[in-house]
Amino acid sequence: MKQNQSSYLALITIIIVGFMLLSLKLGWLNIFFYGAEINPSVQGIDYFAVPKSFLNLLEGRSIFDTWGGASYGPHSTWYLAHPAFSLFIASWFSFFSPWLSYWLFILFSVGILTYCGYLISKTTTNKLKKSSSYFFLLCAFPVYWMLFVGNMHAPMVLALTLILISVFELSYSEDAKDIKIANNKLFAGILISLFTKPIVLLMLPLLLLTKETRKTIIKSLIVYVIVSLLFILLPILNPQGVGLDKLMNVVFDFDFIKDKMNIYKNQFVLNEYMKDNSIHWLNIIAQSEYKFMHIDVFSLPVFIDTIKVLSPGIYKIPIYICLLLSICVIFIEDKILRLESTLLLIMAISLSFFLSYNTVWEYQFTSVLPIIALLPILKEKGVFYKKYISLLIAAGVFLYLPSLYFLFRGGNFDNTALTFIRLDRIIPVLILFLIMIFQVIRSVIKHAQFKYFNKAGISEKSVENFFFK
Repeated sequence: MKQNQSSYLALITIIIVGFMLLSLKLGWLNIFFYGAEINPSVQGIDYFAVPKSFLNLLEGRSIFDTWGGASYGPHSTWYLAHPAFSLFIASWFSFFSPWLSYWLFILFSVGILTYCGYLISKTTTNKLKKSSSYFFLLCAFPVYWMLFVGNMHAPMVLALTLILISVFELSYSEDAKDIKIANNKLFAGILISLFTKPIVLLMLPLLLLTKETRKTIIKSLIVYVIVSLLFILLPILNPQGVGLDKLMNVVFDFDFIKDKMNIYKNQFVLNEYMKDNSIHWLNIIAQSEYKFMHIDVFSLPVFIDTIKVLSPGIYKIPIYICLLLSICVIFIEDKILRLESTLLLIMAISLSFFLSYNTVWEYQFTSVLPIIALLPILKEKGVFYKKYISLLIAAGVFLYLPSLYFLFRGGNFDNTALTFIRLDRIIPVLILFLIMIFQVIRSVIKHAQFKYFNKAGISEKSVENFFFK
């Protein structure tokens, strides 16, 4: 019976993916997305800057000078990935005509998500869970939006998948060969993230403190720093660099960066600093406090501020909590419990992006999909928080459904409408984050060996009562 269910789910997955690909051409699903319904000609808007970045490099122009020189494709947003991505990945697609290149990249992205499903399916022998791994990675509305706009987010999903699986495998592996394979996956995941979208940054303190992952992280950071320096120092790779002197004058001037290097404040006009390869790193600072209040933006800061404007510092609380717990988790002596807690905290850290960063687009919720796909396997493994996994999956299901935009089509998007449109994106992620964080806290309190508790005459039971009673 389970084998039949597995086959049916595999068939359903294939049908849904096929339907999405056809819809990219025929527009069947566009009614669920404001940008696609209002202006379907924006299809591919996030993509065309990607191959254009490599063509710029060939012409001796900045990788980030998206609108300089001859145009590529009908429209584009600003290229902002690591400059190495332009050379190593975008180059493959740059010699095709714009629309052919777009469709090839769509297939490339679907292939990556399929591979993510394959990686997760290898962690279980249960055939139904194997099939569900592909379903959870491919069959979600944010996936369609990622494909529609052509955003290069699929490699980031792969990076997170590799990181999650590596820590999962390290939790239960004793054989030296298995441990080496797991660390190779972690090495690849860290580098893919750093060379695409650096969502991994907040995970680095935890992974550096964890003895099972420390050496791998150091190796990956060494490679990353060397490659990144090449793209700063070599004129052939940074043809419109401002030079080290000018760069060092502004790199720690955060007020200047926020005021002069923010693409939205500059009305999409690029100055010389924004054509230097360093903009890839500095843009994180440039947009750190800027809120782009747009119907297609789905972040907790925008969700709350639509109702009542709060101090920006409040939205950094999830980050502070994650960093504090990153230090606490390492005091759990039992290896399996410590790495299970580490994996759970890594999941929570990846979710903190939606709660703390201001400008979050709907396609970025695809990074939650490998977490949901792994949850049934974690329950099967009997992790310490297994009784909460059904609730986590139930909350995650809402991320597979369309946003509530379709209920307000053609109407006035007042604050009430905007709040409801974002509701089934923000609230599920918030629930997932809170459950994960509280379970990590409980694990730390129950199992971490804080020697100063005993010295101060404080029992672990009294600490637990303080937090949970």
